[in-house]
Amino acid sequence: MDTGTGLKVAVCGKGGSGKTTVAGTMARLLARHGHRVLAVDGDSNPNLAITLGIPPEEAERIPPLPRSLLEQRTDESGVTRTVLAEPPEVILDRFAVPAPDGIRLVLMGRVDHAGAG
Repeated sequence: MDTGTGLKVAVCGKGGSGKTTVAGTMARLLARHGHRVLAVDGDSNPNLAITLGIPPEEAERIPPLPRSLLEQRTDESGVTRTVLAEPPEVILDRFAVPAPDGIRLVLMGRVDHAGAG
């Protein structure tokens, strides 16, 4: 039962403290209670997909958001800002993958090889 109110939750802490487990469990519980859930994995070594119930082989094939989604724009006053190249809804339609319990997941990035981070 989605009440229409938005809630944004960030899980952070020291490495190895269980952030991914907490985030995945919370996402699944909220989704099972009828809330729309968008899970965002911001770790350079993403494992949230597996915690959400996506098989490891599938999780490895999830593409991260490309850097081309960000643009530098200068306004009339000369201030340059980094902005999204497309509306968030379009980005999510293109890059969010379905996960169990109706969750949508996006990956912010991934280190594919040494020196890529």
